[in-house]
Amino acid sequence: MFNLFNSAGNTQNNFFSSMNFADYASIRNGSYNKLVKAYYAKTDSGSSSSGSSTGAKRTSDKKYWDYNEKIKNPPKKDYNYWNYNEKIKGEKAPGEKFVDIKNAAANLKSATNSMEKSGEITYDAVSSYVSRYNDLVNAAKKSGSVVIDSSMRSISDYTKSNADALAEIGITIDEKGTMKINKDTFQSASSDSVDALFKGTNSYGAKVGSRAAAIQSNAKYEASKYGITDTGSTNGTTSSGSSSSSGSVTEKPAAASGQLSVVRSNAGSLAETAGKLSSGTNAIFKTDDEGNYDTDAIYKAVSDFVKQYNATVESAGKSNVAAIKYAALASMTDSTKANSSKLAEIGIKIDADKKTLTLDQEQLKAAGPEKVKELFTSGYGDKVNDRASAISYHANYEINKGGMYSSTGNYNYNSKSAFDAAW
Repeated sequence: MFNLFNSAGNTQNNFFSSMNFADYASIRNGSYNKLVKAYYAKTDSGSSSSGSSTGAKRTSDKKYWDYNEKIKNPPKKDYNYWNYNEKIKGEKAPGEKFVDIKNAAANLKSATNSMEKSGEITYDAVSSYVSRYNDLVNAAKKSGSVVIDSSMRSISDYTKSNADALAEIGITIDEKGTMKINKDTFQSASSDSVDALFKGTNSYGAKVGSRAAAIQSNAKYEASKYGITDTGSTNGTTSSGSSSSSGSVTEKPAAASGQLSVVRSNAGSLAETAGKLSSGTNAIFKTDDEGNYDTDAIYKAVSDFVKQYNATVESAGKSNVAAIKYAALASMTDSTKANSSKLAEIGIKIDADKKTLTLDQEQLKAAGPEKVKELFTSGYGDKVNDRASAISYHANYEINKGGMYSSTGNYNYNSKSAFDAAW
């Protein structure tokens, strides 16, 4: 032990005995420290200029005290649950796309309203409609919102279902979903054909306008998440978020969360049953070793479908949420109407006024399981499944927004939902 400390002492003595007193004095007064810093600063500068053609300092050469440089060139920040609000407040650009969508939807709604109120519908009016329709299609592609995408898909599907009638007046739809109009074809078409498409509450134009209003409403809400509340006053909607009677999408408060829960539940059940019926490979249409269907299971599924369809139509029809009533529900009932002849073959009839269904069990059994399978697996089942899922989603979306309607029934885009407040 003595040898160990003796050795350490000797080492220390040797260190100081070998040091020049002038060097020791420079360490004491700080001049040596300045010399070392100057040397390494020169070394860093030389390394940077030799390692980069631009002469910029490499990131690895930066010292922790380069605070000013760090402020000028802050590192990219990873946003997470806790600083999400900071992202929303700091990034205005993403919210601007919803302003574009809202304005495009409002313009399309305005175009349909103008033709509804005008006497003779001119080529310029229809050409303007085509242009505004395309503006909305292109703007909505960038939304990234499930709600807006669903409503836009509803418009596109409904437009495709009217492709033949539109073609008669010179309007064609390309593979991108946008329209083109041929002036010569339009001018040679009868005014009755044009009026049938764009006049009347049940016309093609009126239904597109209603669904555009749903997109307008939801786009404005999405924009408000980015602090954008003044998105113009097109079509009777004020910048404060309230709506005048002429352009209101929601005339009175939306259904209470309990009522929306009923809509969500009914539509969810319908989507599930329609999904089962639309798949030809699932248990409902499975055959035994002798090739026989379980007819009881098939007929029960059809009966459940009719009951759930009616419950969804009745509950969603009472909703004042535009995306539910005028987009998803309207698209579903339109698809059902388009398949009315096939539905009638299996004993299902449509009430023209209520848009509900009635089922004749005897006619269903007489038609047989193959007819049922043919109807639901040829696209109708998938369409109802998709639209019912959209209704359920919209209802859930509105429930989670919470408190977005004032006591007077106006939509308050400036209020925060319980979810937003949690951030």
